[in-house]
Amino acid sequence: DMYPGNCWAFKGLWRYLAIRLALKIYPTAFTVEHIPKTLSATRTIASAPRDFSVYGLDDDYEAEGTLLGEYVYDQDGEPLQMFPVMV
Repeated sequence: DMYPGNCWAFKGLWRYLAIRLALKIYPTAFTVEHIPKTLSATRTIASAPRDFSVYGLDDDYEAEGTLLGEYVYDQDGEPLQMFPVMV
């Protein structure tokens, strides 16, 4: 849901997230959603992700994946934003 506090929070500036899928896919886009400013108690969303990169991995043991794109979440934009694969 989109209620403040019901989130997948990360501490610090640099964090990583890996998602393992049952089958190999070829993504065309990614979405990121954050609460809108109107639902924030402070009317700001400074905790929203800003700059992020997405990599594709062929297996769990791959040290470096394939860069699929580098993106910027627009804190003044819509809460749900879509980012196309750049490769």
